[in-house]
Order: sequence, then C-alpha cells, then structure tokens
Amino acid sequence: MEKIKVNMLNDVFFKSLLCDDRHKELTLNFLNSILNRTGDEAFYDIEFLDKEIDPIIEAGKVSILDIRAKMNDDTYVNVEVQIAKPVDMKKRAMFYWSKLYSYQIGKGEDYSLLKDVISINLLNFILFKEHKRCHSSCHITDDFDKNTVIKDFEMHFIELPKFKISDIKRLKKSEKWFALFSNRCTDEELEEIAMSEPSIKKALEYQDYFMHDEKLRYKYELQEKAIRDYNSSMRASKQEGIQEGIQEGIQSERKTIAINLLKANMSIDFISQNTGLSEQEILLLKKSLNK
Repeated sequence: MEKIKVNMLNDVFFKSLLCDDRHKELTLNFLNSILNRTGDEAFYDIEFLDKEIDPIIEAGKVSILDIRAKMNDDTYVNVEVQIAKPVDMKKRAMFYWSKLYSYQIGKGEDYSLLKDVISINLLNFILFKEHKRCHSSCHITDDFDKNTVIKDFEMHFIELPKFKISDIKRLKKSEKWFALFSNRCTDEELEEIAMSEPSIKKALEYQDYFMHDEKLRYKYELQEKAIRDYNSSMRASKQEGIQEGIQEGIQSERKTIAINLLKANMSIDFISQNTGLSEQEILLLKKSLNK
C-alpha cells in the first residue's frame, strides 16, 4: 500500500500531534530542541491550555494554529503555525505574546505573579529577507552590553523555506524538527533522520494512525481544501492586480500620446483613431491643458 503523504503544517494534524496529553514526550522533545534546553534547564512536563479550540477555516484565516501550554517551571509557551503570510506578522507575534503574558493575572493582582512567556512562530514563508538563517530568536537586551535585562520575553521565528539540508548526519536536534515540518524532505531523508531521532520516528508513525481516523482525516481534508481555496484566491487576486496594472499603464500611455498630439494641434478625430481614446476623453484632456 502506498504511504499517505501528510502536510505536516496542516493545523489539524499539527495540533493532533503536538497538543495532546498522549504525546507529551513528543511536544517536550520539540520544545526542548527548538529552545536548545538541555540538562537541568530542559522542560520535563507540560500542561496544555485551551485544548478544544477548533481549526479556523475562514477567508483570510486559513493557517492559524494556536498551542498554548504551561511548563513545569510555570513558563508559558505559545506555538503559532502560519502557512500564509499575514499583514504585519511581527506585530501579530507580539500581540499574541502579550495576550498570553497579560492572561496570567487578573485585576488587582500583583505583577510579581507574571511568569516568562516564550513564543515560537513556525512560518511557511520568508519573513526576514535581510539574512539567510532560518531560525531567529529575540530577547530584551541592554543596547550596550547585550545582556538580557527582562528575561520574561523570548520569541522565535522559524522560516521553513530557508531550511536546507547539506548533511543529514550533522543535523542538530532542532534542525531535524525543521526538516520534518518543512514538507520538503524525501521519504528516504526522513527515514534516515528518524533512525537517529526516536521522537521524529514516532511523529512519522503517527501519520498512519491519523490518516486512518475518519474524524481526524475529515477535519484535515477540510483544512487542506481551505488552504487550497485560499491559495487559489490569492493567485487570482494577484493575477487580476497584474492585469489591472497593465491596463492602467496602457491607458496612461495613450493619454500621454493624446496630450502630445493635442499640443501638435492634431484633430480630435485623428487622435481618437490613433490612441483608441473616446472623443469625450480627449476633450477632457484638452480642457486640462487649457487651464
């Protein structure tokens, strides 16, 4: 039987894989790998928040995945997957980070209760054109000595289109997860990665279970359709914009020619025949020249 290829960035699949108490060890491996936490600094337990949020399948909001979690040391983690590039992605990331930060305390409660919040943004598009690295991390540091001055804030951007494999055997743990979610690896490459990383192997094995669960697959396919429809709509809008631009350019050129012919005292009829502009349009141009 042919192996079913799963879109790892489909939010129904992603959430089923990494926001489920049954797969805590996978989520912990994913987070510790991305955040490079090892030894005493590694997270060893996780509590998922807002588990019942359904995938958003609305025009313009196709690609949201929102995983909120509280770690064993009371750190909050927010993971966002974005397939289509939204307007002001950087501000959007800050907004979601701030929501999780302010969510921790109620009116009248002490600010000392606020815990660290880490935001991870997994992106299927290029956000930072000024550099080639696929993983960027942000902290609040002093401008002079670069030391972290507010440890509560930590934000990561992972631009998957920038990720490239040069040597599978030398991949870091975080890069193995990048490879999995990039949807750009061959089956052979993924199998080789899975041989060196048990968590990646379990994630790949979960695909089969997921695609044979009728309810999960139905939601998954609904989301895939929404993504296809969104992409198709974006392509159509872009093409329409190009055509409109071309027509505007042609019209502008015709008016420029007409103005030059008017200045040369050519007849309205002659100008109309040679530019395609109507007599009324030419008369308006002539009127504007006489002002």
